[in-house]
Amino acid sequence: MARILLGVELMKLHTNAALTQKQRLEIQRLYASGQHSYAQLARQFATTTKTIAKWVKRNQTHDQSSAPKQPHRRVSAAYRQAVLAYRRAHPSQGPVRIEYELRAEHGHFAFSTVGLMLREAALNGQAKGRRPKPKGLPVGRHRTQMDVQQLPAIEGSSGFEYKISIIHLSTRIKYSEIHNNYESATIAAVFERSLDALPPFSLLSPTTR
Repeated sequence: MARILLGVELMKLHTNAALTQKQRLEIQRLYASGQHSYAQLARQFATTTKTIAKWVKRNQTHDQSSAPKQPHRRVSAAYRQAVLAYRRAHPSQGPVRIEYELRAEHGHFAFSTVGLMLREAALNGQAKGRRPKPKGLPVGRHRTQMDVQQLPAIEGSSGFEYKISIIHLSTRIKYSEIHNNYESATIAAVFERSLDALPPFSLLSPTTR
């Protein structure tokens, strides 16, 4: 509330305000004269053109209150019952949807208010329990791993050779061949030959499935 001193109303002035009320009035007067621009006034009063424009366009010279423009609405018992009833009828709907569906009949409320009512009624979700740990990817009977290793060429040759290995993941048995390239066709041929050399998949123990 404003304080009254000697019949003069003292408007609130923010502690970090860039301009005093007297300066704001002077800005409005100078600009209204048509002889000063925003930039000129900003330099004169050591502030920004944005601040000058704000006070030129504003009728009053006191700071606007940061309080909500509309008072907080009280939650009635009828609205609380409507929220809980809607949630019980539609368990998958959250505060946003519930508030939207009830807005026409009961008016607008904050989503957080609806969420608070649901939590107070223990209707904000399923009871928290111990989540099952995700199972690791099982090593299947038919899984293999390929590895390509670059090696120096043997004496008398230049460049590199490539050791292509196919590893049977269940038994860890490895089949390897050395080639002068690791193109797709070469690797595919090595893989086909490895199937004949590695243990038959159908004879593996059931525990490796």
